[in-house]
Amino acid sequence: MPAENKPAEPLPSLATGHPLSAATWADFVQRLHYDCVGAGVHAHGTSAALFTVQTKRIDYGFDPEYAEGRVVCLEDRSWFSPKEYWDDLDEKERAELDEALQADRECGFMDMDEDDQWEYLSECDSHTVTGWNERWEIVNSHFTKDAAEAFIRRKKHDYGEMRVYVESQHYAWEFEAIKEAILDGALTYTPKVAA
Repeated sequence: MPAENKPAEPLPSLATGHPLSAATWADFVQRLHYDCVGAGVHAHGTSAALFTVQTKRIDYGFDPEYAEGRVVCLEDRSWFSPKEYWDDLDEKERAELDEALQADRECGFMDMDEDDQWEYLSECDSHTVTGWNERWEIVNSHFTKDAAEAFIRRKKHDYGEMRVYVESQHYAWEFEAIKEAILDGALTYTPKVAA
């Protein structure tokens, strides 16, 4: 492949796991400045930013009346609507379900309204219909947005849906003091001296 078509190697960065060096420190300080003093502040609205990586979690077992939605659970599987449940059945299972409903209610499963579908599923053996709520759980935190995004790229297969959320660390005085010392040059990189 000709050199001009070869993709550029990414620059070493602490955000992507490279070791601390003069170059990775300079890159870090530049990114920190952008996110906490420079143009990046306008994107998230605080100079006291801490970039948290969060993953979406679904909690089950709530009263459906006070939950975000309903779910039907069977063994280790779950469906968030009767249609999703129906779509996951094979032809034989659909036929058995419709046959049981024809005998009991004189209609097919997909002919019932959704509330009746939920009610029927809650009456089926081994099926549990319950409420669910969504929440975002913090996985870890980063000084810069680039580092948080790099973590998501590296670990999304382990966590599923993730996002970067900006927390204000305005009253986290230790955190803010260290960040200020980095930004004003009081805290700098000094190479390790060999013994």
